[in-house]
Amino acid sequence: MKTKINLALFGLGILLIGMQACTHADEKLPEPTPPPVDDTDYDLLAYNAASAVNGSKLYNDFTKSETGFTTPKDPNVVLTNITGYKDFYRCKQCHAWDQKARYASYINRAPTTTRPDVSTFQLTNLKYADIRVLFDKIKNTGGALVDPARTADGTNPALGGNNHPDYGKILSDGMIWDLVKFLKVGAFNTDELYTINTTGSYPTGSKTYSDIGKDGNAAAGDAFFATKCASCHGATGTNILLGGKTLGDFTRSNPHEVQHKIVSGQLGSSMGPTAITLSQMKDLYKALDNTTNYPN
Repeated sequence: MKTKINLALFGLGILLIGMQACTHADEKLPEPTPPPVDDTDYDLLAYNAASAVNGSKLYNDFTKSETGFTTPKDPNVVLTNITGYKDFYRCKQCHAWDQKARYASYINRAPTTTRPDVSTFQLTNLKYADIRVLFDKIKNTGGALVDPARTADGTNPALGGNNHPDYGKILSDGMIWDLVKFLKVGAFNTDELYTINTTGSYPTGSKTYSDIGKDGNAAAGDAFFATKCASCHGATGTNILLGGKTLGDFTRSNPHEVQHKIVSGQLGSSMGPTAITLSQMKDLYKALDNTTNYPN
């Protein structure tokens, strides 16, 4: 009798195990939880955090301490190979203060042993440019290396001194975003500030300036100058000579440069950036065009 009971229990156990096996076989494993989708626009975050004013400084001369630059991003790049051949790396040298390359203010800036040709690429009208495309163009990964042999003589383009450097090895991504911000929203359209007339072609062309300040308000410009500039430059702009010229004379002969340095400051000096709108810049230019109030 006991043997029969044991066999029955054994059979019941086998049946239960089989039922459990069938039940588990029919169950579906839970679907794995997909990773969260990161739809953050990191390019836009970086662009929004960038500084157009610092971009203007970098465009002028990124090696100056005011820009935040200390050493190249790539530790294999020798800093003196940049600072000793600076005009081969400064944006303004190849694209000009007005971003018009060789077609306006730099139409007569021929290459020398210490500077290359002026670029054929204008950097105007970039406000609609895609920020990532512009970032990549400036960074220029795989571009020309920092090499003193390449920059030994700007009059010999065969050396490669005209080639756009690989700024990814020189500048941080944050600094490149500052340049993007400057070129898109910080740079003035100089056509709004003055008229430039050119004759001939690069590098032997010539230029003249007229209608400085365009439709600006001279009285408002005088007031701006008195508040922001006169304490250093003097009431008539004659306290500090710029290349041997008074401020009025320098502005009338170099309006392409003055507008930039008002925004970024005179790097390496006590003159810092000045916050100014396009309208205020027109007013200031209109005032400085008066040779009586701001003499040569």
